Amino acid sequence: MKRFLCTLLMLVFLLEILPSSALAEYDPNEIKTKYVVLMDAATGNVLFEKNADERAFPASTTKILTCIIALEEGDLDEVVTVGENVENRGSRMCIVRREKLTLRDLIYGMMLVSGNDAARAIAEHLAGSEAAFADMMNAKAASIGMTGSHFVKPNGLHNDDHYTTARDMAILTRYAMRNSDFRAIVSRDVYEVPPTNKDSDGYILENTNKLIYKKADDTESYVYKYATGVKTGDTDQAGRCLVASAEKDGVELIAVLLGDYEYKVSATYRFETAAKLFDWGFENCISISASELGLPDIVEGTVSNASFEDPENGRLNLIADLKDKKISGLKTTIQAIKENASSITMTPAVGKLIAPIKKGDRVGTVSYQYEGRTLLEADLVASRDVIELQTAATSSPSGTPLITDNNENGDGNSSLLFWILSGAALLIIIAVIGIIIKNSGRKRRRKLRSYYVYRRK
Repeated sequence: MKRFLCTLLMLVFLLEILPSSALAEYDPNEIKTKYVVLMDAATGNVLFEKNADERAFPASTTKILTCIIALEEGDLDEVVTVGENVENRGSRMCIVRREKLTLRDLIYGMMLVSGNDAARAIAEHLAGSEAAFADMMNAKAASIGMTGSHFVKPNGLHNDDHYTTARDMAILTRYAMRNSDFRAIVSRDVYEVPPTNKDSDGYILENTNKLIYKKADDTESYVYKYATGVKTGDTDQAGRCLVASAEKDGVELIAVLLGDYEYKVSATYRFETAAKLFDWGFENCISISASELGLPDIVEGTVSNASFEDPENGRLNLIADLKDKKISGLKTTIQAIKENASSITMTPAVGKLIAPIKKGDRVGTVSYQYEGRTLLEADLVASRDVIELQTAATSSPSGTPLITDNNENGDGNSSLLFWILSGAALLIIIAVIGIIIKNSGRKRRRKLRSYYVYRRK
């Protein structure tokens, strides 16, 4: 019995230490996928990257962008009528012309079964055409900082001018995962669409992301218990692609894997790799509060139109809002940052400061850099109230305002009043001059008459 118990305890001990040993031995540099990024979702810091800024074809991971635009620009409950030109290439939801579904149903059809037809129907509904929707996609991408991408199709069907980068896809996913509806959609395993006007049975949609869902005909399970999304993609030109997210102990990571080509790796390599990469990230990634680094948090500014009575003559301290801000990264990186915190630089971005300003108003941003890499960004807020300079009004001697700086009636009325007053003044001057000339003439004639009378005498 003692021997049995000792053996059992040894097995338990080995089971406890094997995962840590396996993680310690795992090296993400051995990943065969061509384009890779592992990002901390909270801060946007990249924990691992491989060819992160090289152009890659995104295939159906494009639908992450289509989805977030649909959520922001549309109403999930609005009814969409499928157009006359239904996409019939690649993976499909299998909708038909003039079929009526809610936008919600189409989004699930696009994100779970990767319906190219659903993506096109959404694009045409929101923008009128795929080309017009592509303009929306590129504008949105630019607005959230995707600098290496260009989109042509809402579904990611191949086009040489439709490309992205692994870093851009991580940036996009980090943005999209802040939307609660998006999170609910991409984490769903199965979704049922009710009967439509064209299909009396409706649709049963199963998620293609094997980290989220194991289909009945799958021989092996790749479900990852910490997975929270996001989207698969496959084309001959793009290879097998995966954008995935996972959360453990309050830390959420985003993994982007693009370019797994069929002749190089197995069909499930992207799911196996994502799970290992997440485990490695959770084991090696740590976060610290920005307050631990003693970062400078004051930027001086000047308010251009501050009141003459302002006690600081318009000078204003802008305070970096570092509350709840964290810096995350690999343990070795964070330790190096802590030891060299004095080398962290700050770069403020502040426009012209114009009163009135209230204490706590957001007036700019500031970013902190370490060795050329941005660690975090924060808002700059005003430290105090600043009132604006008041312009004194000009009044008539009687106290009745004639022309003031506070033009309540509009520029046109003030201009008319000015010209009326000027004209009246001119008429008065002319009249006075006329009276003076007339009186002068009378006096001269009187003098002349007196002279002639005197001569006659």
